[in-house]
Amino acid sequence: METVHRSEVAQLTEVLRRPPTQLSIVGVSGPGGVGKSYFIDDALTAADPAALGLLRLRVDGANRESIGDFFALLEQLMPRSLEAPARAEADYFPQVRRVAAAHRGLVDAVAEDLAPARDEVKKIALALLRAGHRLNESVPKSRGYLDVAALGVSEAAVAANFDAAWDVLDTLAPLRQSTRLPGPLRDLLGVTFQNRVRADLYGVTADAMLTDLAAALRGYRPQDWHRVTHHPIGATTNDLLLIVDDFEALAPTLEEFLVGALIPRLARASFKTVLLLAGRDDLDAMSPSWAQHCQRYVALQVRLKPFDRATAFEALAKAEVPEARREALYEATQGFPYLLNLVLEEAGQEGADSALFLKKFHDRTTRWMTVEERGWFVRVCYLDAVNEDTLARLFPEALVTRVQDWFEREPSIRDPAADAFRVRPLIRDKVLRYQALRSPQKHRDLLALAAAPGEEGAAR
Repeated sequence: METVHRSEVAQLTEVLRRPPTQLSIVGVSGPGGVGKSYFIDDALTAADPAALGLLRLRVDGANRESIGDFFALLEQLMPRSLEAPARAEADYFPQVRRVAAAHRGLVDAVAEDLAPARDEVKKIALALLRAGHRLNESVPKSRGYLDVAALGVSEAAVAANFDAAWDVLDTLAPLRQSTRLPGPLRDLLGVTFQNRVRADLYGVTADAMLTDLAAALRGYRPQDWHRVTHHPIGATTNDLLLIVDDFEALAPTLEEFLVGALIPRLARASFKTVLLLAGRDDLDAMSPSWAQHCQRYVALQVRLKPFDRATAFEALAKAEVPEARREALYEATQGFPYLLNLVLEEAGQEGADSALFLKKFHDRTTRWMTVEERGWFVRVCYLDAVNEDTLARLFPEALVTRVQDWFEREPSIRDPAADAFRVRPLIRDKVLRYQALRSPQKHRDLLALAAAPGEEGAAR
């Protein structure tokens, strides 16, 4: 479906073509399912970043297993192979990988020293290290940095063990500053570098990132001659487009790094940067640090919302959907561009195998979820209303509250117009059709359990 956000696309493409400042931040906000990623892709297609001389780097929350791992996210952002005109065999981020290797060594060493600790304390401590938070003295102590679902530890266990996990890291030898060697020898043997990684991981990483980016875009500075490992990408690639999609999922791991370390350095860099942040909230509605430190760099805030009836009907008419079907499709999708696009895609697949479309629909809808959350999602689709009483029919008692809390935080699948917590009708219909084809007997069993209050907790 051709985008209907024409004016917003035009505004974004204008910033990409003529960034107003050395660092230009663009926020794209809107509820889950409104089509933020589709909007960004439309704007990038219209602008053609490569033709504008922009190196495009992108990170998102598609791989939920990586959300709490600082360097796993940076590996996605700065892959070992970049798109043309970059050389396929060149690694343009050797300095960042040097920091990542030092950090990985610290995590491995701490894991050995934590062997005698309680299992919950060990998991939380290692999660804090992988997220990078425990190696930055300016970062406050907060459980909000942890992706509890990915830890395999309950909220109650995290609350009970978080302080112990945070404090035990102060006692471990691998994280202590080393001062046993004279200054020149410390520099020569890399001890100073290791100490910087222990004390200021974000600063060291941001410095390495700027060194690598400057080399890729403008060539190495004379003082960096000893780090030369590759030539610049080329004369036509001079500036940077940095995209952070699904920001609310990535913020616990990346926000402090972006605000406190990377953004100030990008503002002083030798190249221009457009930083595109897509999330559910406007930039000024995020943490106070954004308003305090980053507001001066904000060039544009795009707020997306579901299409109204007239706009949706215009898109349906353009796709040649019969007039008699338009109202039903609008009600089913509630005007969300993402859902409208999928419906129109299905309608346009004449002669295609419907089972394949249903699989694609399921995979797209669940792409931001962990493996565990995908299992929860399928089961809640069997319920007319999602609450702790009905969830008890399909989940063990120990999971009921966790699943309810998760569902309430997932607006992309939750019906915002309903008078109770429900799955969006269109999503529920497609998922149940897919399950009926994929696993007929299990589908029948779950239908029976969902409809039978006397069977609470029987399904596992």
